[in-house]
Amino acid sequence: MPASRGNWIRRLFALESLKARLTLWVFLPFTIIVFIDLAVSYHSSGQIATLMQQQLLHGSAAMISEQLTINEGNYELSAPPAAFDLLKNRFKDRVSFAVYTRDGLLIAGDDLLPPFSRPLAMDEEVFFPTTLRGEGVRVVAYAYVIPSSPSSDFVITQVAQTMRNHDEFRDELWYATIRRHFLLLTITVVLFAIAFRWMLKPLVEFSGMLAARQPGSLVKLDENAAPSELRPVIHAMNDYVQRLDYTLQSYEKFVADTAHHLRNSFAVITTQVNFAKRSSGADAVQQEVLGAAQKALGKSTRVINQLLMLAALAQPKKDSMPSEKTNLATVVTSVIEELAPLAQQKDIELGVDALDDNVVIPAPRRLLYELLTNLIGNAIQHMQKPGQVTVTLTSGKSGAELAVADNGIGIPEKLREKVFDRFYRIDESNPNGSGLGMAIVKEICDSIDAAISLSTPAEGSGLQVNIRFPLKAKKRPADDSLA
Repeated sequence: MPASRGNWIRRLFALESLKARLTLWVFLPFTIIVFIDLAVSYHSSGQIATLMQQQLLHGSAAMISEQLTINEGNYELSAPPAAFDLLKNRFKDRVSFAVYTRDGLLIAGDDLLPPFSRPLAMDEEVFFPTTLRGEGVRVVAYAYVIPSSPSSDFVITQVAQTMRNHDEFRDELWYATIRRHFLLLTITVVLFAIAFRWMLKPLVEFSGMLAARQPGSLVKLDENAAPSELRPVIHAMNDYVQRLDYTLQSYEKFVADTAHHLRNSFAVITTQVNFAKRSSGADAVQQEVLGAAQKALGKSTRVINQLLMLAALAQPKKDSMPSEKTNLATVVTSVIEELAPLAQQKDIELGVDALDDNVVIPAPRRLLYELLTNLIGNAIQHMQKPGQVTVTLTSGKSGAELAVADNGIGIPEKLREKVFDRFYRIDESNPNGSGLGMAIVKEICDSIDAAISLSTPAEGSGLQVNIRFPLKAKKRPADDSLA
């Protein structure tokens, strides 16, 4: 037996799946009932066929007996053809008859049909199986009182018929029962499949709803719209979400408070370092050390600010708060003006290829400013030689698109998804990078429902970052609920 088939059988009988349990405990009893009913039906079909044959044999024996008369002490019998026509069928059963006196003397008929051995009372009839000419037959022995007999004498009329029609009629009845059961089974399977799908629909929708939730979403689920069987699960999940939310908020508050205190401490240290650098008593070595310390403090402050931004982005979104709208072109202009000195210092041409002044994004200005600062700043920081950084902002019916392209060394295609991970740096030797810039960009894009992608510019070298912004805010329900 293949391993996969063996595993499937073990899972089925181990009842690890709800589908397997429903299938097993619905179809197993139903199948057992069907087989029991088929066995009972086979027995009943035989009884019905036997009863019909007995009635026909009795009718034939009665018709033959009624033709028997006594004339001057002699029995006279003229067997009517109708008595045998009564037993005719398409299977051409052989029919024999014999009429005996009460003493066992043959009056007429087939002498191979032996007389009934047990005494019969007047008007009594008995049916019994026997063998005639090597073939099984059913025989009726009927005690008939002759009306013309002065002493109420009676004879025993026996009629025998082979079992061909009986067996075929029994089988036809049973086959009809099988067909009805097969039709019933087919209808049951179809209805069960529909019911099965309908019953598990809330569970499937619940699974899909959980899969569609935003990463990090801690919004509680609505218990009222769910079936009663799912409510304990949803209640337990909501309780877990509440406890997890409290834990994460405590952790995020701790990180934010720590970063805030560190930022204040670094600001004080930076002030002291700046004061020391302006002191006339510092020699060249001290000035070099103070400059390195100032540079390290600046980098650390920048990392702390980025951590604070990530902590703020990780907070659950409050959909009840009004959405702020921002002119994206003004933010692009402000960021370019702020980063222009850095670009000039590195001999990088920072410019705009196209700028649509009418692009309004349903997002806070501070988030868009942070996004563009990290995006354009990264492009400038990672240029290892003089080059160009170009910003393009266009709009259409489906949304606005921002493109930041450079002609630097670019990012290999297989590493482009990793740059969105926190603290991931392609060039570990670069002391200016923290590995948080693109992670912040991705977090901001996710928070405002923007789509970000990386590609190679049309010139064939460098990196181009494309961000598509929706022009309308996406409406999110306050609670996730089942339909």
